[in-house]
Amino acid sequence: MSLPDQEFRAKLEKHFSLYRINLRSPIASQIAPGHWYRMDLIMVNELGLFRRSDIEPDGQVILAYDLYTPNADGEMTPFSCEDSDWELDIRPSCSFNAGQLSKEANLVPGFVSSGKGAFDIRLTSKRTSSTITAHQTKYLHIYPAQLVDFPKEKKGKHNLETILPLVVGPIEIVPTLKPTCDTSLPLELWHDSATTDMVYDGYRVFSTSRNPPVNIAIHEMWDSGIPGKIWDSALVMLDVIKKMIDIHPEYISQKRVLDLSAGTGLLGLYIASMMASPNSALKQGEITITELNEAVDLIDRNIEINRFLSKESQAKLRTRSLLWGNTKQAEACGKADLIIASDVLYEAQFFEDLVKTFVDLSTESTRIYIGYKRRGFDEAEELRFWALCGAHFSVKLLVYQGQNDEDDGLVPPNTIETGVQLYRLTLL
Repeated sequence: MSLPDQEFRAKLEKHFSLYRINLRSPIASQIAPGHWYRMDLIMVNELGLFRRSDIEPDGQVILAYDLYTPNADGEMTPFSCEDSDWELDIRPSCSFNAGQLSKEANLVPGFVSSGKGAFDIRLTSKRTSSTITAHQTKYLHIYPAQLVDFPKEKKGKHNLETILPLVVGPIEIVPTLKPTCDTSLPLELWHDSATTDMVYDGYRVFSTSRNPPVNIAIHEMWDSGIPGKIWDSALVMLDVIKKMIDIHPEYISQKRVLDLSAGTGLLGLYIASMMASPNSALKQGEITITELNEAVDLIDRNIEINRFLSKESQAKLRTRSLLWGNTKQAEACGKADLIIASDVLYEAQFFEDLVKTFVDLSTESTRIYIGYKRRGFDEAEELRFWALCGAHFSVKLLVYQGQNDEDDGLVPPNTIETGVQLYRLTLL
């Protein structure tokens, strides 16, 4: 039985708290200094949707960009966020719809009255006495700089953190390159686009230290379904981890941490990067990141992208295939002191297997933290899951600004914005 339109729209509304900037068209992998290049982007929520009422008729998301530089040859991360070689210019692009390019440029670089946006970039050398002749590999960091009447219903509460920035690359700056077309045009209007190498990959970058730089890049694969993207609950759980490190580092430091059904591997990799950060209170620990066998490849790719973490003696990092309910695979993962589970409740038929896995991975001192955002379940289904958990665990819903539990302080304010709830489980 299908949902009435009004109820269906109401359910979708719950997902419009956080947006992501994504590439709408690929960009040239080689850039010539002094030339303008167009960036076509799209802004979507975790489901790949955009709510037009957030920006119509005159809302704006003004974008900016800077350059990230890999710290070592042959490596991607950690990035240095400082660049002394290039002057960065940005300007609004012309709108391009139905194959037609507008005569006038948009009011600002970024998104204007639409979830589809664009801007032009240009790099020029800062050096006056000499020229840069060597090729340089960079990544473009694109981020919101200013919100104007966006989102519409939250007047006076325009928070830049509600839009997740994008990092694109690698881009090679080639001083000797001579473009054969107007690179400020949309890609569809390039006469040589079929023979030009393009960059399609986007990343989310999360930093744990600026000096020295320690950060991780997370590659997403939106076409691969549920495990291929960073969901709202993962972003909330990331803030939970940050609070945990500040308030209760003993929950993580020198402990066995398991990131259950991790999707992109963000949470486990972030903890590893905190262990690698000289400014962190965390000491050596073991981190196991699990997913279904067919989804582990994306996590392994993200570990390879951030392979500097594997060279750090502080963080012992590994991936494991884990099908819920599979005792043998759970035994291969080993018992955990801390289990982080983000967005694991999406199919009621797997409730029993998930609870069994929690039991298989736990000891009497294990803490399990679950970030849950209500989507398709009704109240009866939710109650059934927590009842199944209650047969083995003490189940506690933690409360933002609550005073009744020592872990209420772990609940970040974005739980209110996103509708994500934080639960803690401990064995009875």
